[in-house]
Amino acid sequence: MNWYKLRVLGIRDFIIRSLMKNVKNFSEVLLLDDVYLRKYFKMEDTEIRKLRESDGNAFKEEFDREVALLIKNKVKVINLTDEDYPEDLKNISQPPVFLYYRGNIKLLKKRKIGIVGTRKATAYGVMACEKITEGLVDSGIVTVSGLALGIDTTCHKRTLEKNGETVAVLGNGLDIVYPRINKRLYEKIAEKGLLLSEFPLGTEPTNYNFPLRNRIIVGLSRGVVIVESQETGGSLITAGIALEENRDVFVVPGDIFSPSSEGCNNIIKRSQGKLITSAADILDEYGWDSKAGNYMLPRMTEQESRIYQELVKEKSIDELIISTGYKTSDLLSVLMDLEIKHAIMSIAGGKYRRKN
Repeated sequence: MNWYKLRVLGIRDFIIRSLMKNVKNFSEVLLLDDVYLRKYFKMEDTEIRKLRESDGNAFKEEFDREVALLIKNKVKVINLTDEDYPEDLKNISQPPVFLYYRGNIKLLKKRKIGIVGTRKATAYGVMACEKITEGLVDSGIVTVSGLALGIDTTCHKRTLEKNGETVAVLGNGLDIVYPRINKRLYEKIAEKGLLLSEFPLGTEPTNYNFPLRNRIIVGLSRGVVIVESQETGGSLITAGIALEENRDVFVVPGDIFSPSSEGCNNIIKRSQGKLITSAADILDEYGWDSKAGNYMLPRMTEQESRIYQELVKEKSIDELIISTGYKTSDLLSVLMDLEIKHAIMSIAGGKYRRKN
């Protein structure tokens, strides 16, 4: 919890992120010179002053109160440097520095698919969501959604009804249930799944928060399913974020006369997502065994296998050239073949990672 002291001090997240990259721990931050903090980490004088006061009794009492409040609400915190912080989420352009959670944090290490859609779901949308959710749960896939009314709620409920595992990402503090009607569902997910938020306790849900929430749903998920969406709305924002972050977008087609399906149908028309009609379409995309959710490796050449083994962690082309000794032209050719086989994928920053 030492890094969390910077959050309680009111240090801005981009500065905390930079400090985490360049300094081993919070104690070393205190040893940095004021001029250095100002020049290299863009800290303002007010932030530096707060940092210097962090060893005083007043701050210690404030920090103890914050920790007590977290304990009272059964909420824990992880940060970018923690082992439990999901690697996939680190790969998005602006990963949250801190994540507040209730429930089973180990779900973040499992295979996950996001499911989102309109709050005003039709009977067709609910049925489609239930069908796809059931197929994913039967294959051991963790579902991820936003606890909103409509499609989100259907996804979470159906997952739990099938004894599956689900992650709810909130656009507010974890001490607030929104919408209130989902209080019982909220508690069930806390008990059997995982509640997650980047927002501190006490943060109210606002329109500004939900796009930020949506990027976490994308970051946690291998791909995102859009079940039902109007011409504009949060689901389309989520689809846009997924495309920007090199995540797959799966789309359920809808009634051409229904406004609730207009957004989904437009995504398909623009070739921005893959049309699906069942969970099997998603499982086939990744080579996941429909019975157990196991990944089935495609046939590989010796070179392909070598590079695949190198990508236990994401690497750039330069890093792969150094570790394998392959020529750039040969490496690019093999990487393309592995992408065609759905074994790996390119991500932001010119890097590659395994797709399973």
